[in-house]
Amino acid sequence: MLEYLFFNQEIADKFIKFLKDKNVSCEQHIDPMLDSIVIKTPEDIEDDLWDELDDYHEELGPEDQQLLEDNLDDETETNAAGIYIQLANGKQTVAQVNPEVMNRMLDVISMNEFNEFVETIVVSVEVPDDSPICEKKNA
Repeated sequence: MLEYLFFNQEIADKFIKFLKDKNVSCEQHIDPMLDSIVIKTPEDIEDDLWDELDDYHEELGPEDQQLLEDNLDDETETNAAGIYIQLANGKQTVAQVNPEVMNRMLDVISMNEFNEFVETIVVSVEVPDDSPICEKKNA
């Protein structure tokens, strides 16, 4: 299944209507870890239609983000960041990190490089290797 993430039901509903107009079936569920709405569609979608779905999802992104920001209560606003981690056993978790540190890291490395870094740590924790670092193969 393809998954599309939203943070506001109003925007998710726009995407669901778009899917229905394109005769694409979908399922909706709430991801409690990310406090988000996930819309799932079948993977066997024609490439052109898939591109349309991705384009529309991207088009809705700024509106979804703006609504999310508008709904924050200034008195209770917190600055938080998290890293979504997929474990080898299929479980998922979110590691909370200092948002200032995260922003500084992403100023100098790409998100892809950051994800590779985190993946290396996750694998090293799940499959410990006590051999000397000079004997390890480069990942």
